[in-house]
Amino acid sequence: MAPMPFRDARLDQELLLGGADPKVAEPVFGDLVAYLGRPIEDIAEEYWRYRTTDDVPAQERVARATDEAPVMAYYQSTPHYLYELSYWEASYDKQAWLRVVAKACRKYRLTRVLDYGGGVGGACLFLRAQGIACDYLDVAGKTYEYAAWRFQRRGVPIKMFDVLTGWPTEPYDAVMAWDVLEHVFDLEATMAHVAEVIRNGGWLLSKSTFADANGGHLHIHLAKHACYQDVGRFNQLVLPYGYRYVGQLKPNRLSRLLRAGGARYAVAGIRITPRLKHGGNFLVHERVIC
Repeated sequence: MAPMPFRDARLDQELLLGGADPKVAEPVFGDLVAYLGRPIEDIAEEYWRYRTTDDVPAQERVARATDEAPVMAYYQSTPHYLYELSYWEASYDKQAWLRVVAKACRKYRLTRVLDYGGGVGGACLFLRAQGIACDYLDVAGKTYEYAAWRFQRRGVPIKMFDVLTGWPTEPYDAVMAWDVLEHVFDLEATMAHVAEVIRNGGWLLSKSTFADANGGHLHIHLAKHACYQDVGRFNQLVLPYGYRYVGQLKPNRLSRLLRAGGARYAVAGIRITPRLKHGGNFLVHERVIC
């Protein structure tokens, strides 16, 4: 087992994660250490060496891609996300948002969820532990293979789907797209496809930081999607595919009070506000079948 706690100040500063929660980091980093057979500190250093050398031109090619092939090829082959997404999963920030999603699922009876862009599988494992069925959808590759290994190691029977070879055919109560849409080349086709796997009245839960609208791009986010940082434009993109905007899903006022009192990542409850705005919160779109 890797020594705990472990904190990567560079990722904390870059992604504003608030550090890794030691209670969560132990099993999450334990999985990664067992899978790769190296200490977590060595895995982190290798990540940063790759991230700041070979991965720089690779990410730039993806960010400026004019067709889907290089985008998919990158996500099928990159080792970039094994460590980064594990650290993100163990962070206080993501653990707080996972609690927001779980509370929303229980409150609104979203008992069957599909995690689109499931990464290393953390959201699936968390929601399953909360009694919420959650399946996995992503592109097959190194990250997908690691998620499958984790599910098997934990003995959790999670259904896995590859976006290139077969989406699920049965409808879900909700599809969660968390920090993935900014990486998807054809958003229009994706929104149509996602709509097909959400039941009438079900939800699309999306949380994305699209490319910088001032001419740059954030890491590997596709530069052509910069316009969707304007949530109004994103809303206009999805409406033709049978979605109705409901509002922002966020922690409730009591949570805000607790956080103001020093419990920075407290989630006492949730609320949905109808204002059409990003604000770093999940956007809720209801699937409406006429």
